[in-house]
Amino acid sequence: MMKLPPLEYTLDNVVVGWREEAVSFARENGYYLIVNSEQRPFYYSFGLQEVKSKWYEGIFELGIRSLLPIPFDVETVGFDEGRLKVVTTGNTKVLINFKSLHLFDLDNCGNLGVEQIVRDYLVHDMFDIVQGSRLDKDITLSLKNSFVKTAAFVPSNRIDRNTTGGFKDIITTSIISEEDIKSFDYSETIIRILLERKLKEQDIKQSNGRSLKIEHSFRHAIKNNFKFNIVDDLDERIILHE
Repeated sequence: MMKLPPLEYTLDNVVVGWREEAVSFARENGYYLIVNSEQRPFYYSFGLQEVKSKWYEGIFELGIRSLLPIPFDVETVGFDEGRLKVVTTGNTKVLINFKSLHLFDLDNCGNLGVEQIVRDYLVHDMFDIVQGSRLDKDITLSLKNSFVKTAAFVPSNRIDRNTTGGFKDIITTSIISEEDIKSFDYSETIIRILLERKLKEQDIKQSNGRSLKIEHSFRHAIKNNFKFNIVDDLDERIILHE
């Protein structure tokens, strides 16, 4: 099989990152963005309502302005003789000559002379209300002295006849440290127990007086607080963004 040569670009200012901060920075400054992860910020929308997300708006605008030189599917990012080398999942190799490299996220990155140490994660857990979901009101609960910060009742997408949004599900927002993220004590099971206690405390029940029945649907976790740690000589063209 014939081996194709790598693509080579010359781009003055390049941003590497996938979080909203990286997207917004590239968008505001007109810089090229390399989205180096399949992760995405958490976003929830109801039904066919218009998506209102700075991340998606920013990605759309960068694409329109031709500032996404590699349209996702990034496998690895690193240096190759002073150039940024990006390899995609299709094994396409792209070499980028640059003047400045703005690093926001180091997912799938190597040999850049720096590592990223995560302190904690922003975690969203979705709970389906399988009995008693018709509440017809928006509720947000705050949990004090807990790693779970809020529990918000949102219009459910599971019920076809939920045209007015009266049927609800619940999204919890938590901050979990890196050392605890895989611990059972911070799992979705524990959050469900805390949530059930809070519902009883606030006397939020079904119309027949019974307790709501909830089941965990999915968890979304992304890094929240982190720091860079320089482990080798850092190229003077690199700017770190914490």
